[in-house]
Amino acid sequence: MRRVSENQQTRLLVSHTMQNKQRMNQLTNELTTGIKVNKPGDSTEAGSISRYRQLIDKADSYLDTIAQTKSFLDIQDNLVAQATELMIRAKELAQQAANETLSPTSRSQIAEEVFQVRDQMANIANTTFQGRYIYSGVDDDNPPYDQTTYTNPASGNASVRYVFDNEPGKDVSKSVRVTDEISVSLNTPANELFGTSLEALERLARSLAGYKTEPASGTPDGSGDAYTMPADFHQQTEDIKATIELINRARDNDLIPERISIGGRIRRLETGQALLELTKSSAKEVLSRIQDADETETAANLQQAQTALQASYSITAKVLRMTILDYV
Repeated sequence: MRRVSENQQTRLLVSHTMQNKQRMNQLTNELTTGIKVNKPGDSTEAGSISRYRQLIDKADSYLDTIAQTKSFLDIQDNLVAQATELMIRAKELAQQAANETLSPTSRSQIAEEVFQVRDQMANIANTTFQGRYIYSGVDDDNPPYDQTTYTNPASGNASVRYVFDNEPGKDVSKSVRVTDEISVSLNTPANELFGTSLEALERLARSLAGYKTEPASGTPDGSGDAYTMPADFHQQTEDIKATIELINRARDNDLIPERISIGGRIRRLETGQALLELTKSSAKEVLSRIQDADETETAANLQQAQTALQASYSITAKVLRMTILDYV
């Protein structure tokens, strides 16, 4: 019975020594990392710690989404600003060309710049971001505008026509959730934003180049004969003047409101960002109180643990030597 009791006592001492060693290792790790809770078993508040960590991770994920969305909208703001400048220039050219002191030849020279403006507008409408077309809705792997031709003339700038690719999804406005409560629209479909601009520029450029555009109003259908000069010179002038109103409509009803809308969406992102950063900061503060170690307290506890461990080593060594002597 005596040997069984000694064995039990020995196992108890060894177990106690191991506990002291684990305690010292834990405190050493706390002092090194500054964190007293690394795994659920280290604290009775493991559930709260897990929830706050999830809250911080969720906030970080939303903040990443906001940063990407803001970049996406900043690009669009720049694009719409460029489009607005193009329409201002187009109006200047139209007003200059509407003067009947200009000859058809002079008007055709002005047409070349307007064709360039039209092509730049089409390029803006077909801009990509990270390999996806910005203004193509959910069908963003294809450009929103395709290039086709007018029946008259058969070639040259005046024959080029840009047509909205009205496939399913092209006219859809995408949105993204940036907080649990806030969603932000990502884009306006290309036909809603650039349709009137491209129509105005095509009509203006073709008129200046000496060609009518049919029908007289609305989306061009690809037809339109050449003016007969000088009989149609006044009609050409009237067609040029008509495009000025179309240019004004495109700028005032489409482009300028879009810039205002983008600004509003960016402000919503900034509001969401501020709320998320506040939430993240508060969660980190609470989490710090729960799991961060007090350096002074931890150092004192570590000193006590080291002392206890050394005592355990000493006592265990003496007992083991005495036990061995019992067998000699």
